Amino acid sequence: MNTSALAAPGAPSRSLLAPTRVAVVIGASCLVWALLQWLAQGNLDGYHDMLENYAWAQAWDWGTHKHPPFFAWVVGAWFAVFPQTDWAYRLLSYTNVAVGLWGVLHLARRLGLGALAPTAALLLLWSLPYANLAAKFNANSQLLSLWPWTAAMLLASWQEQRWRGAACSVALGLLAAASMLSKYYSGVFLAGFLLPTLLTAAGRQWLASPRPYLALAVFAAALAPHIAWIAGHGWITLGYAMDQGSGATQWGYVLRFALAPLFYWLPGWLACVGVFSYWQRKTQPDASHWARTWLHLAWQSWRPTGWADTLFWLAFTPWALTLGFGVAGVAELSTPWAIPIGFAFSLLWLRNLQAAVPGATARALAALHRAFWPVLGAIALAGLALAWSHARSGHSGYYRPSFEAAQAIADDWARRHPGTALGWVGGAWAENALLAFYALPHARTLPGLPDAYPALFNPHAGWEQQAGILLCPRGPYSTTGSAPAPDAACEDTAQQWLAQRGQSAAPHLIAVQRQGWRFPRPQTFVYAVFDALPATPPPPRLP
Repeated sequence: MNTSALAAPGAPSRSLLAPTRVAVVIGASCLVWALLQWLAQGNLDGYHDMLENYAWAQAWDWGTHKHPPFFAWVVGAWFAVFPQTDWAYRLLSYTNVAVGLWGVLHLARRLGLGALAPTAALLLLWSLPYANLAAKFNANSQLLSLWPWTAAMLLASWQEQRWRGAACSVALGLLAAASMLSKYYSGVFLAGFLLPTLLTAAGRQWLASPRPYLALAVFAAALAPHIAWIAGHGWITLGYAMDQGSGATQWGYVLRFALAPLFYWLPGWLACVGVFSYWQRKTQPDASHWARTWLHLAWQSWRPTGWADTLFWLAFTPWALTLGFGVAGVAELSTPWAIPIGFAFSLLWLRNLQAAVPGATARALAALHRAFWPVLGAIALAGLALAWSHARSGHSGYYRPSFEAAQAIADDWARRHPGTALGWVGGAWAENALLAFYALPHARTLPGLPDAYPALFNPHAGWEQQAGILLCPRGPYSTTGSAPAPDAACEDTAQQWLAQRGQSAAPHLIAVQRQGWRFPRPQTFVYAVFDALPATPPPPRLP
């Protein structure tokens, strides 16, 4: 079936890499990136997004007070198997990348571009969203794996018939729902399916079959429990998403998002255009000046082949529609939203460049493949240098002792309250999830206070009969040795709440450092712990 993206004349008839070697390349890259991120980053992330994911995963609910729940479910499923460590979390981040690249390979084959698929995956590995930005697993990076597979299943639903067509349509509905259940922004991606469906013969034929309506029914059924959940909770998740817009056009955000396809995918794009330009000059000595050749190919790399260009619309519409919403003031565009949009960029570049310079294609692809291991080695060396720089700089984000603090707080609780299980942890969201992640996985993490919103959106039943703590991190001692100031908002709230319940409002202070070969300049961090003991039932009355 022609999807208007078939390989151009002069393209290699088969991939230059065997499937086993493709798997080795992707696997090696993801393992190296996971290891480097663990080594160079002393903690998961500065905004505690990854701890927040874990806290939501404890509830296994159909929604949260901020985001839809799918990526939290993924985190919960992962840590049901793997140990709760930073390294295992980084491995999840890059397993997500590997699954996404596998989806890109499948999409390429559906587009008739299987020979270019390994190189397309390689170029994505040289782009920021699939390399360093993927390290922080959250709603944005979850889409790196979901969007390529959803697009591939769209084409599979077009192309397959009978039971295979039905199975692909069901998969399309489920993957589309998983995308929406990860981030509502996926609606822009799914809306982008409209143009290739209407503008191609294959898409229009698909609309005349039962397959799109089967996919739509599965999509609606999979989303229904989440819609029921947010309807029953004041549309809180949808409200959080709508609050991202002010109604006015923020031109600075629009400009940054407009340039995102360049600076997020710049390394891979420069390598692709540069190598094709070089081999164009080598194979055609009478070609124009190198700068003119490069500019011509740079322009060609992004162009559509016509109105019925499925690949171009898959690559272009998420960016264009998002930009349109930003210009209209519907949303304040966040540059990280661009993380998943480029799954088809490298396929577009390669398809267009092979059509522009067919005689140079085989040599250009071979040169890019030869560069893989040297580039991976250079990345490893750069990661080691970054780790050394972070260790020597004494940056507080690197030295924040999340693991050590969790262990110290858990040990201190066991010493002060022997035999009393810690049932929940409130206080400073989402850093308070460190205790459950690193030390006490059965202690439920709550945002703020257990009897107030937003904790009541995913309530912890029976908290009144359980012992808990309110955790308020104070931060590090200053370079002059002065103690960190209390977090007024967190600690005042904790003290007022405990006083209303007739309990001691005095904090228990715990000081922790990170030590070892990775932390040559230890810093002392202070954590304020407020005990919240279960109410003691009154003694029974005598008859």
